[in-house]
Amino acid sequence: MLYVSLGLLRSNLNFLYVHDAGIGVTGHTNFAGQTSGSSSITAAIELLWIAIYAVKFCFLAQFKFHKPPYAYVSLHLTRYYWSCIGICTAAFLFTVAQPIILCPNNGKCLYFQQSDTIAWEIAVTAVDILTDLLVISIPLLLIHMAHFTRSYTIINASFKSLSIFTIAIAATRLAIQINASHQRINYLPMTFWLSVEASLAIIMASISSYRVPILDCLQARTANQRDGSARMRSHKLWFATTPLRQSDTAWSNPVTSDQVSSLSELPMVNTGNRNPLV
Repeated sequence: MLYVSLGLLRSNLNFLYVHDAGIGVTGHTNFAGQTSGSSSITAAIELLWIAIYAVKFCFLAQFKFHKPPYAYVSLHLTRYYWSCIGICTAAFLFTVAQPIILCPNNGKCLYFQQSDTIAWEIAVTAVDILTDLLVISIPLLLIHMAHFTRSYTIINASFKSLSIFTIAIAATRLAIQINASHQRINYLPMTFWLSVEASLAIIMASISSYRVPILDCLQARTANQRDGSARMRSHKLWFATTPLRQSDTAWSNPVTSDQVSSLSELPMVNTGNRNPLV
């Protein structure tokens, strides 16, 4: 999907550059009969938005609040999760419909006519940033409720907040895409930064998969340190209570501390209380 959209944009770069130069020189466009590439650009924008929202829904799909153990975490958090699902779905439908409304065909494309599309583009960018914040808030709330050490909290929060980079790109696009001197949207930087956001969103989704191996390594290291401390205490106790004899050739294995259950998978909370209304 990302490759197809980038290919469509690349095949219409000349058209975008000519349009950008026309705005910069005259302050308006005169492309009657020269909008043959507008349909391809609309399709590319659609595919880029679909890729961006696909990543958002992938992050949301990690939390299955419709069944245990997530359903036992908090009733209010479960309702908040489904509210986020509804808001993201509505935002996706609005965002996908926006390019079709502005540019339904080559002859009626508001992208390259003397039409003000600033409000539309600001709206979809604001909705994009809002949905990213909602996606980030769910794992952060779970981490806040969890009984984690500082290292586990930092690692989980870092990997679950990677969408902050796409928010930064969206804010950059919002600031750069508006041609302040002519009060129009410049679709050359707009499509460029939208491509960057879609690519970065997919990269961040891929990086988040490294959270589990890192937490497993941290857990194994912590368990080894605890076993070493328990072994040291056991040996000291043995020396204090048992006289050393020449015939002693081996020591019995010391008692180790209980192994900590894996914290690599969410929910990152103590689910000992099975009351779903907690």
